[in-house]
Amino acid sequence: MTIQGVLVAAIVVVFAVAAILAIIRMTIGPSILDRAVASDVLLTEVLCVMGAEAVIHQRTDTLPVMLMIAATGILGTIAVARFVARRDRGAGGEG
Repeated sequence: MTIQGVLVAAIVVVFAVAAILAIIRMTIGPSILDRAVASDVLLTEVLCVMGAEAVIHQRTDTLPVMLMIAATGILGTIAVARFVARRDRGAGGEG
């Protein structure tokens, strides 16, 4: 097995474990913020896997897809943050 094969295997194992842990946090997270952070982590992992695949295979055709995933992640994070801020403001009686 070459050094590149070992590195690819290590990348697959690390990202698989991280994805499993993020999915667990998404399903049992006690709050909406825990679930939102876990979904952001999972989205970031997808981006990293796509980036690693692009580097390994020397491809650039996945860049537009990666940009769209990143934009979706940012918009989702902003939406959740605004929702939680609005909910907290209404519950506290301030505002």
